[in-house]
Amino acid sequence: MIKKNAPIFLFILLLAGLFWSRALLSIVQGIWALYAIGQLFHSKSFNFKDPIFIWSLAPLCCWTLGAFQHPLAMANFDYALTLAVYPATVLVVKTIPTQIINKQLVYSWLAATAIGLVLPIYWYINHQIGAHNLLGSGQALPTFMDTDHVRFSILLCSSVLLLLSASFITNKMRFALVLLLTILILFLAVRTGWVLLFFILIAYCLLIVVEKKSIKPFQVVASIFIVVLLASAAYYLFPTVQQKIAYTIYDWQQFQPGKFNANYSDGTRRAINYAAIKSIESGEGSNIGWSSIPAILNQSLAHYFSGVNTNFGWPFNQWLFWWMGSGWWGALLFSAWLFYPAIVGFKQKNKGIIIWTIAIAISCLAEATLNYQYGVFLHVWPLVILWQKETILAPDNS
Repeated sequence: MIKKNAPIFLFILLLAGLFWSRALLSIVQGIWALYAIGQLFHSKSFNFKDPIFIWSLAPLCCWTLGAFQHPLAMANFDYALTLAVYPATVLVVKTIPTQIINKQLVYSWLAATAIGLVLPIYWYINHQIGAHNLLGSGQALPTFMDTDHVRFSILLCSSVLLLLSASFITNKMRFALVLLLTILILFLAVRTGWVLLFFILIAYCLLIVVEKKSIKPFQVVASIFIVVLLASAAYYLFPTVQQKIAYTIYDWQQFQPGKFNANYSDGTRRAINYAAIKSIESGEGSNIGWSSIPAILNQSLAHYFSGVNTNFGWPFNQWLFWWMGSGWWGALLFSAWLFYPAIVGFKQKNKGIIIWTIAIAISCLAEATLNYQYGVFLHVWPLVILWQKETILAPDNS
């Protein structure tokens, strides 16, 4: 009984670490991975040619392209540990029975999402004026995960996709929960969450049409119309949405070439990415190694934006990061690795893999999502859970 429930207990510990302790997250993941390696070698049943395992090792191989320039730099090892979460997670999942993956782990993920929503909602109820001031200045409501609201919004969107894929939930319950979570994501007013949410909902509807030709076009149009209607209604119903949109427009209006103001989040992103692109174009910022990126980025930023410095250590774009660290070939290999699961998804008719792969790629356009421990965790766990399914389309059990 204890052995059977051990994966659930350990997974709950991982989720607790995700919310409250990076150290707990790392320790549990590491110990669990070592135990999984022992179990797999003992059973002699692990297929090292399994595509998902090869995929999980690929980023560590690509990592060497940005590590050889300064092989002893601590930043290299930090990034290697972050990327090691991919094979560690795959090894762990390979030791968990499929029925536990498809039900108990998904239940735990959804329950953690519900718990995570308590803090921002409670804080908003008790600090409405303060919440509007935060949103009006480009900030977000407090969340767990060290107040990392971008990664928290990715967690919420992953739960929407897992709800859509869960075969143990009735269609009526699925619709109610997805609608509730959609409203909460809109209410929390995190733009990354908005973009990923709309993409997931629209892409899911479109892929159903591709898979089920019997569905009438007007049903898809109606589904997309509902999504757009929700977005429009959110603006009028939630002051948080109004504040966030108003700030976004104001922020973009403040940006001026050659001027940098760290008080504006979008302006900061544009300035840092511009500096990264210019350093790459000059040749001084391409294939320089992971550890050299912060210094070169600051040097370029100071040159193009009146001598200012920033505390950000890499661009707000995952491809720019890889290009700076490992050259154009590194960025190309990173792209091939990132989108490979989507190819698997098309072959397996697995909508979940396709959607989550592209959703994470979308987030990587405006964030270095996969440079963070939280980002990698939120990328790999839903993906691996969905990868275990032959198809994500839930049976009609309404």
